[in-house]
Amino acid sequence: MSIDPEKLLNQADDAFDSENWELARKKFNQALKIFKKEKDGKGKCMCLIGIAETYSSVGNWEESMKFYEKCLKIATELKNEDDIYACYEGLGDSYCTLEQWNKAKEYYEKGLELAKKLNDKEGEFSCLINIGHTYSSLQEWDKAIKFFNQSMEIVKSLDNSELEFLCLIGIGDAYFGSQKWKNALDYYENAKNIALSLKNKDDEASSLEGIGDCLMGLKNIPEAIEKYQAALKLVKQSKNLEFQFTYLIKIGEAYESLNEKSTALDYYKKAQSLAKSIRIPEYIELVEDYVKKLSD
Repeated sequence: MSIDPEKLLNQADDAFDSENWELARKKFNQALKIFKKEKDGKGKCMCLIGIAETYSSVGNWEESMKFYEKCLKIATELKNEDDIYACYEGLGDSYCTLEQWNKAKEYYEKGLELAKKLNDKEGEFSCLINIGHTYSSLQEWDKAIKFFNQSMEIVKSLDNSELEFLCLIGIGDAYFGSQKWKNALDYYENAKNIALSLKNKDDEASSLEGIGDCLMGLKNIPEAIEKYQAALKLVKQSKNLEFQFTYLIKIGEAYESLNEKSTALDYYKKAQSLAKSIRIPEYIELVEDYVKKLSD
């Protein structure tokens, strides 16, 4: 009796939702074999995109890209624009994570053109904000702001506060990168208000971090410390350990800039203890340098 590939796809989706990447990949591959026999191009694309996403979910970007490329070839032959768009976005995300910004931008631009053609506003937003991020990563701040503002225009038509938050943070980050502290501060404040309305503690903390960073740039160190402390309190409530580490380091740096080395060292040691508990090698190495510098 032949196996129904749609049933395999459902099983793959269930495994994917449960973050059982290997099982999801196995089911996508089983369905792919059947779709190949049936010469079902659309079915093959669904499986190839699914397999690509299982690899990207575990950080295997090179392998993920191979499957997006395979799918893109089939989708292009079929003129299946939805799958072509999914491949452009997936390849853009992969190159972005690999810090190949120009290559990422190239795929996001292709995705943007297609999203406009399909009148896919969410896809258009996604590509615009991602192009903005690639320009920020390239430190081309004015271009980044231009694309973040374009993404903001799309958000207004979507009436989506969560996406508006992302735009505000993006614009704030770009102004911060160009050392326009007061401009950045305005956008981070607006982002904080949205995070408060959404009752999202991590987003509120991110906004407070941005505000603190701007205050550091404006040499208002005591007020910056207050913002970092408020952010730290929020992420303790949400149990976001990586954010906690970041804010402990920033509070330490702020105290160190005030030449309050003993207080700074206390925060660095708290960050060191946290880094060891969450076992992130880069964090452990980073904080060891901070502690060593003030302990010598």
